[in-house]
Amino acid sequence: MKDSSFHVRRITISAVFLSISLVLKTTFSFYIPMFGQNGMSIGISGIFSMMPSILFGPVYGAVTSGLSDFLGYLLKPAGAYIPLMTLVVAAGGFIRGALWAALRNKDSRKMRIAVAVCSALLLAAGICNIAFLSADGLDSGFYDHVQKEDINTDNMHLVSRMLITRTIDTKDPSGNLATYMTFVTTGVIGSAVLGILLLTADLFISKKFLHDTRKGQISQLLIAMVGSGLIVTTLNTVVLRETIFTAWKVLPFAAIWIPRAIEEILGNTVKAYFVATLLNIFKSQRGLNELVDKHKRH
Repeated sequence: MKDSSFHVRRITISAVFLSISLVLKTTFSFYIPMFGQNGMSIGISGIFSMMPSILFGPVYGAVTSGLSDFLGYLLKPAGAYIPLMTLVVAAGGFIRGALWAALRNKDSRKMRIAVAVCSALLLAAGICNIAFLSADGLDSGFYDHVQKEDINTDNMHLVSRMLITRTIDTKDPSGNLATYMTFVTTGVIGSAVLGILLLTADLFISKKFLHDTRKGQISQLLIAMVGSGLIVTTLNTVVLRETIFTAWKVLPFAAIWIPRAIEEILGNTVKAYFVATLLNIFKSQRGLNELVDKHKRH
């Protein structure tokens, strides 16, 4: 098959994934408010906008991700449109494809060790956060029985100081505190547990069905997706903080970034399973698998 035909087929398939992503973005997505503004987008549309970068490489990933963000805004506006955000999302698609291209053929055992270490660190961090918040007396009703002017964070642990600094002057301090406490405890532990479960499933499938523990690729997917996601989240936080979300400027960068990073880790860990499933389905189709093989040879 000629190269031009391969390009047309890859563009067509990318357009299909883009269409599915847009439908899901406009019907099955919502935002978590932060300081009375739309702060975090939750949905499954990203699973499909990610596929071209995994299947066909960085360029397809950048174009599909950028168009998904731009067209998604036109179909379902949420606040002011920021062109820099679209560029950041496109860059994220490129980075994801580049990371996957660099990691997909690496020794899966080493990749599993890297993910296992990160999962263990997240699990330890989540447990420590629970202990620190409990020791400092922070709970969802903290602001109901303590006057703001009487709060002294000097002797509190870092996580407690961060959450109080972030929530004390908001419109709903108790509600925001409860939300962010969930992020730094249950969210962190949940990310770690999901990572461990995915690694276990990857190891079992590789041994049972592929008969070689080096052939599993979920670890590589996790690293590529979480790594690119964290880069995008960091850049998005900078853009939002310096443009329309002026309320964020009065807070330390870490206080804004950490909950967003946790949400990104948790979300991409879940998405990695679905992306892996779609990737295996795609590879099982001979005609479609040729497009992936063509991409690998180039």
